[in-house]
Amino acid sequence: MAYANDVGGMHGFGELAPEGPTFESVWEAEIYVLNQACVAAGVYTLDEFRHTMEQFPPSEYYGMPYFERWLNAVERLLP
Repeated sequence: MAYANDVGGMHGFGELAPEGPTFESVWEAEIYVLNQACVAAGVYTLDEFRHTMEQFPPSEYYGMPYFERWLNAVERLLP
């Protein structure tokens, strides 16, 4: 039985957008995967990762592209 939200593969609903992040360059994908691996391995928690980014001074935070923030946070969290 198909439900209202189950339109995948049905005709007339247009193309489905891919889920997940999109990357402009390879290093962005690599930092994304590195962060996931560190969280999964217990190196740090996702909350610690977010908190680290929240500690950036506003001028630094807003002066960096999205994944550069990730890179800086991971660099600060890794021993």
